Amino acid sequence: MKTLIAITAVLLTAGLASAQRLQTPTLSPITKITQQVGLTEIALEYSRPSAKGREVMGALVPYDEVWRTGANASTKVTLNEAAAIGGHPIEAGTYALYSIPHAETWTIIIHGNTKMRSLAGDVYKQANDIFRFEVPARNSADYVESFTLQFADVKTDSVNLELRWANAVVSIPFTVEVNQKIAAQMAKLLENPDKVPHRTYFQAAEYNLHNDGNLTEALTWINVALEQKAKEPRYGLLKAKIQEKQGDRKEALNTINQAHDWAVKSDNANYTGQTALFRESLK
Repeated sequence: MKTLIAITAVLLTAGLASAQRLQTPTLSPITKITQQVGLTEIALEYSRPSAKGREVMGALVPYDEVWRTGANASTKVTLNEAAAIGGHPIEAGTYALYSIPHAETWTIIIHGNTKMRSLAGDVYKQANDIFRFEVPARNSADYVESFTLQFADVKTDSVNLELRWANAVVSIPFTVEVNQKIAAQMAKLLENPDKVPHRTYFQAAEYNLHNDGNLTEALTWINVALEQKAKEPRYGLLKAKIQEKQGDRKEALNTINQAHDWAVKSDNANYTGQTALFRESLK
């Protein structure tokens, strides 16, 4: 009985302490964002301090010193596949993003220890850096109150991680491998070509068209797609675009006329409009 009373008293005390704790917003709220680049996902986790009337670069963030590039815990970058940052290859995993701001350039540091919070004292060890590289810094007329990391210039195989705070702007380039992965997938699928659906041939042709791939190969693939699914206006439109990019405008016009007829006869308003628009561009 005494034991039960003691346990009850402890629980009540803990509950009271919890109830008395005040919940307030953190000064530097945490942000988590992800970006798909090609077939790779890049995730960021960082905290966002605000200027609040203070001078930022060279003052709140000193020049020539290692900065955790955010607040609270270290800023983390997670890659689900191998990539390259600043031209340096890096394996899939989670890394800390540190930096050394200078007036005209920044040193970007990809670091292996993600557990650190404050970098005060002797906790930061350069030996744990994965690599470092330099990027230019510039000033923008647009003032950014809260420290911001954002993805910009997203392309099939690259993206820039853009750092903005106050008037400072820094871009960190990321690149990923796509072409070899697509080619390897297609080569594997074509080991059993009879089992490859028409949409896969369409996707492969579309990828080559939009990513400066082999257009002869793309034309072969879209023809196979049309053999499997005849009179498909979407496929006809892509074939015409491939022919136009090859420089064969005459055949492209013949193809788009067919594709437009297919769209009209199947009452496909979307591709009736798209084929008509592309046909007009060829005249």
